[in-house]
Amino acid sequence: MKFNLKCDPLNVSKYLIIFHVVITSLAFIFITSVIYIEQSYFNRPFCFTQKCIKTFGLSFKDAFDFLEISLKLLFTSVTIFSIYFALRNYISATTAAKTTIHLTNLNTFKDYLISESKGENALNVKKIDILKWYNIIYPDSRFGELYVSETYKQKLSEINRLIDNSNSCFSGTSEEVSFFDYKQHQTQMINLLKTIGISLPRSPRNSFKDNERSVFSLINKINKEFCGHNNATLIKAQNYR
Repeated sequence: MKFNLKCDPLNVSKYLIIFHVVITSLAFIFITSVIYIEQSYFNRPFCFTQKCIKTFGLSFKDAFDFLEISLKLLFTSVTIFSIYFALRNYISATTAAKTTIHLTNLNTFKDYLISESKGENALNVKKIDILKWYNIIYPDSRFGELYVSETYKQKLSEINRLIDNSNSCFSGTSEEVSFFDYKQHQTQMINLLKTIGISLPRSPRNSFKDNERSVFSLINKINKEFCGHNNATLIKAQNYR
């Protein structure tokens, strides 16, 4: 037989307060009864003079002190429980707000990416791991933080360095053009794009160039739309052929 050990703290606190009140009441009744019997108040006539009332108060002082301490303890417990539940509700509300921010931004990112990729004929959206790309841009999105990561900026810089290296093969004399190894360029670019969730297949030189342009165009659109306020790097122009 399995027992459910999970209890609602709110119900537990209610039961503890009720238990405290009941125990305090019973203890107070017991103490006053003992004093009443020991002092033989049942044999005394009714007396409401100031002296009688003062004597009565002194006789039952221990009982009233016990009641005062118990009530202070009860009020302190209620205050602590109130603070606890207020804090718990605040944390729950904050967590829910962060989750809403995360899901809203993720869905907006996904819808925008799919919509813009339709305008790039050479790009197959199925080759894009949208969630991986998003998580690299916003690693703390689940916590409600939408700051572009330094890792993503670094990966964009690595892509731009490869573009600069390839462009440099065409920036000098015509003799230097022969040093451009497009197969090596393809390998390096495929590996770099894969780190942000974009898969490009190997293809003939001109086809790969078209695929690159489509991918870079999409990356720049994403960066302008979602990372513009974070100074995200844009992909540079490609002068290699």
